[in-house]
Amino acid sequence: MGTLAIGASLYRQLACEGQPINNAVDPTEAQEIYGERLVGQTFVAPRDGLNRIDLFFNTYNRRNTATVTVRLLDLSEQPENPFQGVEIFRTSFSAETLQDRTWHSLDLPPVRDSAQKPYLISIESPDGAPGNAIAVSGLEHNVYLPGSAYWGPGPLPADAAFRVCFELSFAEKVGILAGQLTQHRPGLLGHFGFYGGLLAIYAVLIGWLFLRLARL
Repeated sequence: MGTLAIGASLYRQLACEGQPINNAVDPTEAQEIYGERLVGQTFVAPRDGLNRIDLFFNTYNRRNTATVTVRLLDLSEQPENPFQGVEIFRTSFSAETLQDRTWHSLDLPPVRDSAQKPYLISIESPDGAPGNAIAVSGLEHNVYLPGSAYWGPGPLPADAAFRVCFELSFAEKVGILAGQLTQHRPGLLGHFGFYGGLLAIYAVLIGWLFLRLARL
């Protein structure tokens, strides 16, 4: 059951792109999102069918009741202020639904022509207040080269912890995974069959273990 649960979680993340690393430290009070404070992250969608955004939230390990609004803005027209891009998705939810240091997924209608277009993920909480607000984790240096974090209209030398995912078939996801695993790898590591063989061996060993346990 545990293996199946892990497998289902990994399948949802296949072919997702972004900056999935967080600092794993509590954000400071200066990073609370409330009032007129706007936090954003730009990215370029590598393919069509954008249908999910994942954000890594921090709740400061407390019960927050403010409303959080997340928007997806199309920056194709290159606005001077990225928060004035064309809004193509908006959702709001209570901060009470968030867990500390945990990914939160937002499903959206698939954007059929998203490939190679620039976007901004905007996070705001107008009714929040100091002590009743959340934050978004990230890194204090720019590791996601196609985009950048924003604090208001100004970019930061940092990136939020985020993932963007796409509407893809199982075969398409496996094909993308194969490319990610084998790209620029030497020898056997550059052949997807090698990883398929390792997975098959793992499955056989797990099956053998369960058979042994069943006989005890």
